[in-house]
Amino acid sequence: MPHINKILLVDDDEVTNLLHKRLIRRSGQVKEVAVATDGLEALDYLRSRIAAKAPLPELIFLDINMPRMGGFEFLEKYAELDLDGEIQQVIVMLSTSLLSADHMRAEADPNVKCFIDKPISPTEFVEILSEFAGDELEQKLQARLTAQRSSRKLISEPHPDPASSPASQGPPTTSPHAL
Repeated sequence: MPHINKILLVDDDEVTNLLHKRLIRRSGQVKEVAVATDGLEALDYLRSRIAAKAPLPELIFLDINMPRMGGFEFLEKYAELDLDGEIQQVIVMLSTSLLSADHMRAEADPNVKCFIDKPISPTEFVEILSEFAGDELEQKLQARLTAQRSSRKLISEPHPDPASSPASQGPPTTSPHAL
C-alpha cells in the first residue's frame, strides 16, 4: 500500500518528468503523480485543490529555471497561500545549476527541505521518502532498490562468446610496425 498519496512534479523538462515519474512509479510507494510545467501552473493547481478542499500533494519536486514562473518566484507565492489546517508540503528544489548562490538561496527558504541536482537518483529518492515517511518505508524502498539492481545485473551481464576467447584466436600476431 502506498505511503504517499500525491507528489507534484514542477518542471518544464519533459524528459526529466518522465524519468522522475518512472522512478516514483517503480518505488510502489506513491499513489498519484501530478505534473506542472512551470511555477504558475503549479500555483494554479494548488489553489484549485485548496478551493475544492481536496488533499494537497505531500511532496513537491520543484525546478529552479522554468518559463513564465521559475522555482524561486513560485516559493514567494507559495508562502502566501492559505494553507490553514493543511499538511505542510515537503518541497525539494531540483536544478542543474552549478551556481552556489542558487544552492544557498534554496537552502535559506524555510519551505525548501533540500536541494538536489537533477535528475534524482534512485538512492536520493529513497532518502527523501524515508526522511519524509519514516523507517519502515526506508526499509521497503531499500529492499526494492536492491532487488531492481540485482535483476538488472542478471539481465545485463554479458555471456562469454567462445569464439572471442583468447584461446580460440590462435597465436598473437605481430604488426610489422612494431618491430
